[in-house]
Amino acid sequence: MTHPAGYDSVGIIVLTYTDGDGDLGLDKKDTTSYNFFVTYYKMNNGVLSPGTIFNPVTQTYDTIFFNNRFYDLAPPDYIGWIKGEIEDTIRPLYDPRSSKSRDTIMFQIYMTDRAGNKSNIVETPIIVVQNP
Repeated sequence: MTHPAGYDSVGIIVLTYTDGDGDLGLDKKDTTSYNFFVTYYKMNNGVLSPGTIFNPVTQTYDTIFFNNRFYDLAPPDYIGWIKGEIEDTIRPLYDPRSSKSRDTIMFQIYMTDRAGNKSNIVETPIIVVQNP
């Protein structure tokens, strides 16, 4: 989404899923786990690498993640496969520390089910972001 000032403020990721066991999603009581994993990549000198941010506590650079959680996608006691779409919003889409007018980014995404199985890893197309 483009902010009225002309920069890209929000990104929306939409994934289609099919789950043979129907066990996608966390219990609403689980407020600490993630099951939707998003890694941010940024183009530097023609090479995509994980985006980082300086951590003043450790004095090192940490990889930027936009991990999230979603709750049970099937009704209680449901047995069988499910399919659908999951939508996730990335805020901010732009890098507030960037000195460039535009950045080139990409996201890598995967999900886990309640049994701990990891989905395929998918990548967004290359995205050119207009910075403020």
